[in-house]
Amino acid sequence: MIDEIKKKVKYNQQCPYIATICRHMLDFDFEKLCSVTLSNLNVYACLICGKYYQGKSINTQAYIHSLEQDHHLFMNLQNTKIYCLPDNYEVVDHSLEDIQYNLDPKFNNLKELDDNIEESRALDGTTFLPGFVGLNNLSKSDYFNVVMQALCRIKPLRNFMIFLQFQKSATEPFDYNCLLSQRFSELTRKIWNPRNYKGHVSPHELLQAVTLKSNKQFKIGQQSDPMHLIIWFLDNLKKELLHINKINTIISDCFQGELQYEWYKPLKNAIGYQPIPIIEQKSFFYLSLDLPSTPLQKDGSQKALIPSISIQELIKKYDGFTNTDSADGRRRYTITKFPKYMIIHMKRFIKNNFFMEKNPTIVTFPLNDLDLSQCLNLEQQNVKYNLIANICHEGTAKVGIYKIHVKNEANNQWFQIQDLHKQNI
Repeated sequence: MIDEIKKKVKYNQQCPYIATICRHMLDFDFEKLCSVTLSNLNVYACLICGKYYQGKSINTQAYIHSLEQDHHLFMNLQNTKIYCLPDNYEVVDHSLEDIQYNLDPKFNNLKELDDNIEESRALDGTTFLPGFVGLNNLSKSDYFNVVMQALCRIKPLRNFMIFLQFQKSATEPFDYNCLLSQRFSELTRKIWNPRNYKGHVSPHELLQAVTLKSNKQFKIGQQSDPMHLIIWFLDNLKKELLHINKINTIISDCFQGELQYEWYKPLKNAIGYQPIPIIEQKSFFYLSLDLPSTPLQKDGSQKALIPSISIQELIKKYDGFTNTDSADGRRRYTITKFPKYMIIHMKRFIKNNFFMEKNPTIVTFPLNDLDLSQCLNLEQQNVKYNLIANICHEGTAKVGIYKIHVKNEANNQWFQIQDLHKQNI
C-alpha cells in the first residue's frame, strides 16, 4: 500500500511539464467557479492558462482541457495540491511553493509588515508596497474599495483576520455562515502579501459575498455610501465571528464605545420640552457629526462662500451640554467609554424632497493627538487619537468618486489611493 501511494507522487525530475507553467497567467482573486459548469465544487486552476475547471478524473472538465489544450498541471483551489493530468498524479516540488503561497498566503511575523518600507516587485516588473496596493474597480465599486482599505489599517483587526482559521471541506467549500469573514480574511492576506504576482488585488470574491449576504443592497455596478457599507459590514462580520468563536468579537474590542443620552420630550400643549429627561445608555460603533448649513451669501466674485469648522467644534455634540434638536425632542449626548479605534462620519449628503445635496464645509483636524478629553470636558481622562485613514468624496452629489488617504506608520508616509491609482502625498 505504501509503495502504491508513493507512485502517485512524482517530483520535479519525474514530471516533464513543470517548465510549461505560466505564472503571469495566474490570478487567484476571482470567484473560484468552473469556467464551464460554474460549479464551486472540486475546482482546479490550470497553471498554464489560468482558467478554472472542475474535477481531475476521467471525463471531467479539467481532464478534457488537459487533452484538448495540452495543458497538464492543475492546482486544487481548496487544498493547493498540484496534479498532472491526464495521468492524474500529484506533483510535489519546492519550485511550486510560490504558486501555492499566492493562492493562500501565510504569515508568521506580522511585525515585519508594520516595519516594512521596502517595495516588492511583481512579475511584470512593477513595484508595490505590501499593504498599500490598489484594488480593482469592479464598476462603481470605489466606495467598497475605500472601506476595505480603511479596515485593513486597523492592526488588531488585520492581525486577527490574517490568522483566522476555517474548516475546509471538499463537498462544502463555502460555509454561508462565515462567508464574509472567510472572504475578508483572504482579501486582507492578499493586500499584505509581499510575494504577490501583481501590484494590485481584486476584491471580487468579497464583493460577491457582500452582494449575496446583503440581498443585493451592495452590488457590482451600483454606487453606494461607504458609511452605509461600514455599518452593515461590521454588524454582519461581528455576527459571523460570534458564530465561529462563540465569544466577544474583535469588532467590539476595536470599535465599540458607549454613550449616555438625555432625551427631553416636547410638551404636548405648549412650546418647550419636559423638564425631566429620559436617560438611556447605548453602545456605538461610530460617531456621526452634523455639519453646519452652507451659507447663502456670496463674496465679491459672486461665488458662494465655503465655511470652515474644526472637528473639535463638531464633537461638542457629545460633551453632555450641547443640545441636539429633532422632531421627537431634544437630546444631550455624553460619551462614557471611548473605543480603541474611533470611526467618525461627517454627514455631507442631505436628501430633500427633490434632490440630493452635498455640504462642502471644510473640516479641519489634526493628524495626531486629537484630544477628545479636552473638547468633551472630561478632564479625568486622557483620550487622544491619531489619524490612520481618511475617506473622502471628490465631485458633486450626483457624480463623484471616493478615495482614501492612508498612513504607513513605518516611516509616517501618507498615500492617496483611488482604486488602482496610488500616489504619495
